Amino acid sequence: KTESTQPLHLNDLVKQLKEQMAQSAFNIKGQNSTILVVDDDDSIRSLLQQELSDAGYIIEQATNGKEALESVRKNRPDLIILDVMMPEMNGFDVAAILKNDPQTMDIPIIVLSIVQDKARGFRIGVDRYLTKPIDTGQLFAEVGTLLVQGKSKKKVMVVDEDSASIRTLTDVLQAKGYHVVESDGKELVEKAISSQPDIIILNSIYSDKQEIVQTLRFEKGLENVLFLIYQ
Repeated sequence: KTESTQPLHLNDLVKQLKEQMAQSAFNIKGQNSTILVVDDDDSIRSLLQQELSDAGYIIEQATNGKEALESVRKNRPDLIILDVMMPEMNGFDVAAILKNDPQTMDIPIIVLSIVQDKARGFRIGVDRYLTKPIDTGQLFAEVGTLLVQGKSKKKVMVVDEDSASIRTLTDVLQAKGYHVVESDGKELVEKAISSQPDIIILNSIYSDKQEIVQTLRFEKGLENVLFLIYQ
């Protein structure tokens, strides 16, 4: 389970997914990808601005967590490079908010920090966790990989005992371009292992059964799966 936030109601989840679809259709980007760099250190932001701009990326900057969230709402980036230790709101809190929001959950996040806490980062749902000092070669490789993956079709597993709820979510997700695997909760773990989804959207009745989510977290190949919970 990700860092705790209140589960969305099904109708709110569907509404937000549809809003994201409309926004994505409206903001059709060119070939250049936009990267949001979030760090309170001016020298780090300047370095990344220079290096990534030279590589052809469009760069937005934020100096703290609150600025980052505002920037994402105004101009959705293709990828976020995020520091952890920042004033007011740390990077883990920013990542948890973004990864628990249907409109931003699929934006790749690379944590770049002096803080050695990869387990917490992956538990929240960040895609990569790199430590400072910056290895630009490794960072560029990860940025390229995640942007390519972001353009490919992601697999989502929808889990609910109510068939109507499954159908509603499946229709919205398929229209957004996701490949959907459906589950009524029976043999949930086995189906997740066999289908290897990128995201699992499940009713809170299953997330309340902690052993199920924890079991999925520790299964081979499912360590970095993003969980989105609704009620």
